[in-house]
Amino acid sequence: MATTRVSVEVTVREAREDDCEGIATLIQELADYEKMPTGPKIGAETLRKDGFGPEKMFRCFVADDNANLVGYALYFFNYSTWEGVNVYLEDLYVTPSHRQQGVGVRLWKAVAKVAVERNCNRLDWVVLGWNKSSVEFYEAKGAVNLTQDEDWNLFRLTGDNLKAFALSC
Repeated sequence: MATTRVSVEVTVREAREDDCEGIATLIQELADYEKMPTGPKIGAETLRKDGFGPEKMFRCFVADDNANLVGYALYFFNYSTWEGVNVYLEDLYVTPSHRQQGVGVRLWKAVAKVAVERNCNRLDWVVLGWNKSSVEFYEAKGAVNLTQDEDWNLFRLTGDNLKAFALSC
């Protein structure tokens, strides 16, 4: 069986409003890869509102291979009382057909460059523990695994628990 080589003409660029359908599809692909297929609760319309509406809640880079989205890096700014403005990389995903070709690194670097240009002090993200290849890749690039090195625990309130806490006395 012949191996099909994908185009090396992948362009990494800032996402546009008309990319939202493709980004929503890639978000679902990432959820499937992460073994959480029912995770995504938003679609293209929410992405349009939150990323391209009057108040931008996130920013995004996409990897475009001849008008087909093959990856994305979705990020937002946050604030640390210790270090000031930071960037949080919510998602970084590349389709299987375009992996091992530097597309993910190019997306990651695009976000890192924004962080540097905005004088941010750090770039944070999470990786599922079972995804050993990603953990090893990031560590090889100089990233610090805060779970191991500083024993940080990530917490989350959602749904009814979030509402109950917010409305409690």
